[in-house]
Amino acid sequence: MSHSIREISRHSSIYRGFIITRRPKTVIRKITRYEITLGEQSFGLFDAQAQATGYIDELHNQKGKAA
Repeated sequence: MSHSIREISRHSSIYRGFIITRRPKTVIRKITRYEITLGEQSFGLFDAQAQATGYIDELHNQKGKAA
């Protein structure tokens, strides 16, 4: 089953219920990073949006196995 990323603002997207926030590169931080959150819980920063969505897919797969 294919899931799509839906843009909800200039820097935020939603994927499988998780919010992916794009943190643009700056003078200090040389690459764009992507932060995953669900409610108040943060799941970390990733170097690419594909890594972030892959991590979310992995969380869903683990949840399915635990049930």
